[in-house]
Amino acid sequence: MKPTIADVAQLAGVSQATVSRALRGVDSVTPTTRQKVLQAAEQLHFTLSKHASSLASGKNMRVMLLTSGKLNQWFNANVLQGIYDVLNPAGYDIAPSYIITQQDAIDFFRHFPNVGNVDAMIIASFQVDNQMRAYLQQTDIPVIGVDIPAQSYGNASIGIDNVDGMRKAVQLLRSLGHSTIGFVTDYMPADMVYSTVERAHIFEQVAQEYGLDQRHAPIISLSEYDHFTSNEQIANELVSRILGLEQRPTALCVQTDASAIAVIKALRNQGIRVPEDMSVVGFDDADIADIADLTTLRQDPYAMGVIAAKKTLDLLHGVELEHPHELLPARIILRSTTQLAKDLA
Repeated sequence: MKPTIADVAQLAGVSQATVSRALRGVDSVTPTTRQKVLQAAEQLHFTLSKHASSLASGKNMRVMLLTSGKLNQWFNANVLQGIYDVLNPAGYDIAPSYIITQQDAIDFFRHFPNVGNVDAMIIASFQVDNQMRAYLQQTDIPVIGVDIPAQSYGNASIGIDNVDGMRKAVQLLRSLGHSTIGFVTDYMPADMVYSTVERAHIFEQVAQEYGLDQRHAPIISLSEYDHFTSNEQIANELVSRILGLEQRPTALCVQTDASAIAVIKALRNQGIRVPEDMSVVGFDDADIADIADLTTLRQDPYAMGVIAAKKTLDLLHGVELEHPHELLPARIILRSTTQLAKDLA
């Protein structure tokens, strides 16, 4: 005979309601009681039905993760893993989705109030504009941001301090004697603000602090393209623009590690030595950065996912957050694509 919640309650010596709360992880249950319930459930091979649990609690036991860019990208995949490792043991499913363009986002939020069926939403790496907010606010669910450009939006957020990161990168390159430093980025849409786009604007502000005008701190980006373009093609076009500048940079900050590595290859194909002729700093400290020996700014998307998920659980449990919006410091990782790191090697 299949065990019931009453069987678990009897074996654990608690009420059926306590069993339900302990297994769902949505109300305060003492660690000792929770452990007794879990041991009883394991002994009886009992599994709480999520469907029955959601009916009893009025919750869907599901949290949406909406990212900019595909889910298999380094940042998004690590955020998702961090969220999963916190929410899954608490009994929640994760419903991941992604957008690429502003129209994708508008379409998503327009239909979301009718089909959401989630208890909270975690948004990663893009800014929610007023039109998107209007649709989202119809749902009255907690919204948690991960690395979103407008850190103050939503009930809570966790992100990297891009100002701190850009300041460290520019300070490093200025200390190495570079008087012209470029920021390299892919196409920057006018109607959509991603976290990587925000870095370009912050770079401009920080460069001014260090006495660099637009001529000595150029932003190198691409025009919009409506067909598939490989990373190699993008890097080649960016390097062509770099080399065509009247005041050519001797150092580059690049929006991501993946882009930085592609740009380094394109530079070397043009006979530009890295770091002897051009120092390069990436952003992320993704796995490929260590392999490529790339100087970069480190962020930890897995940790961000964990923190975002913990904030989500607290909000779902009615806990008032002491620090709802947090920024983590960026740490510069010195490797051989800057002259200083090479000299120290």
